[in-house]
Amino acid sequence: MPLSIMVRLLGGGYDAGGERPSEGEWPPHPARVFCALAASAQSESDWEVLRWLERQGPPQVWADRMDQVRRSRVHGYVVQNAIKHGGGNLNWPGRTNGSRARSSVVPSSDWFAIVWPDSDASAEAANLLNLIAWKVPYVGRSTGRAQVSVTGSMPAESPGGAVYEPATTRAGGGSVDLRIPYPGYSEALRSAYAAGVRSWEVARACPYREAVRAGDGGLVETSAPTRGPFDELLVWTIERGRTAISGDRGVALAAGLRNAVISRVSDPVPGQISGHTEPGRPHAAFLVLPDVGHRHADGHVLGLALAVPRDLPQPELAVLLRALITEPGLTRVGYSGGNVLTVRYGADKAGLSSVKWSASHRGGEREWVSVTPVMLDGHTRRGRDEASEVARALVIAGYPRPAKVEVSASPMVAGGVWRPRPETLPSNRPRRQMVHARVQFEGPVVGPVLAGSMRYLGLGLFQPATRDRARGLRRPDETPADRRGKDEARSGTGVSR
Repeated sequence: MPLSIMVRLLGGGYDAGGERPSEGEWPPHPARVFCALAASAQSESDWEVLRWLERQGPPQVWADRMDQVRRSRVHGYVVQNAIKHGGGNLNWPGRTNGSRARSSVVPSSDWFAIVWPDSDASAEAANLLNLIAWKVPYVGRSTGRAQVSVTGSMPAESPGGAVYEPATTRAGGGSVDLRIPYPGYSEALRSAYAAGVRSWEVARACPYREAVRAGDGGLVETSAPTRGPFDELLVWTIERGRTAISGDRGVALAAGLRNAVISRVSDPVPGQISGHTEPGRPHAAFLVLPDVGHRHADGHVLGLALAVPRDLPQPELAVLLRALITEPGLTRVGYSGGNVLTVRYGADKAGLSSVKWSASHRGGEREWVSVTPVMLDGHTRRGRDEASEVARALVIAGYPRPAKVEVSASPMVAGGVWRPRPETLPSNRPRRQMVHARVQFEGPVVGPVLAGSMRYLGLGLFQPATRDRARGLRRPDETPADRRGKDEARSGTGVSR
């Protein structure tokens, strides 16, 4: 008979951190709910029925679609218990504070379900599990209050019509990894608890794909958002009290960030952090985030960011996070001419939010526009114009081939950086043609989106192109012909489209 674990979110939100610090967890991981049950288990009969449950295989997850949830991230400072001499008038002597971020999700529906359609559950097993579920006060963080129940039937409906099913492979961009219970998981959790180890360290993941319920009750696979080669976006805000830095110095700042990061990582520096890795494998990208996309945007630098590759192994990610974020963390970045920036980890401006640059809070975006110029990977020639070269650059970078590409010699978004200063470009790198672009993919893409020859050093950065942002640059009465004439006048030549 089927078995369903129903979770009702009493506060309306799902408060659980995702695999990466920048995003809340969604869809909910089956292992997350299993851990909540394990935390409420008391008797040996409780543990026996949990051992039975972990042998039932990967379940379905009935929850809102990823583009139907609202994501939020709150930054704050908390007092740390580490003893350190010193302090000032704003600190307790011997105590420090550190930046912390909490990510959460607010779905459109206040419930979700973990479902085994073909389990061999008995009425007795379902009743025992329901007694354990009844004692669960929350799922995720302690602030994520929830009411949990277990039934021996399928849910009557699914929130948002979405069902996440275990997939056989990770092929394609639509799969998402969810942690699941597995045979031996209960004992692994108990051992981890006794040793003071966190539960995710004994977790196992399985690829899932999103489907929707058809009229006949069956499941039809949907086109889930395509995720690019980068996952986490670590962001630093430039401290106030200095003259604004123009966006055309972005390459120099990105190079300075790279040097600062590598200097803090112990030897041997992993290849995906230094950039010295096998050809074709993504490595860390060092970015500058300019003030763009609104009516008064002027393109000055708001902060710095590091885009972490999606396939960076967990031990290497831990090394990177310890080097950059753990107290005292990265606070100074030197760049050309002996200049030094004071930076602070975290985004305290809307223009620095990682979700702004990834569109992850709305399940990706189909249309993207460049805010720093794309340096083409090759030279144009007959049959290969600027538009086709931009499309090729995106494919090389690990994104789908766009269905539509519009190119321009000048920025296509308010505050976009026209060109980097020539003296800031590395002397050992070939210099190729640079253009701005607006691209449209067949389906939604979750960023950050980077493309072109110097995408790892500040160029070729895109942002989601919403209608409001597009209006920030164009006059209401400006026609496409007017914009084309303006671009050609600025560049001195026509630009292929």
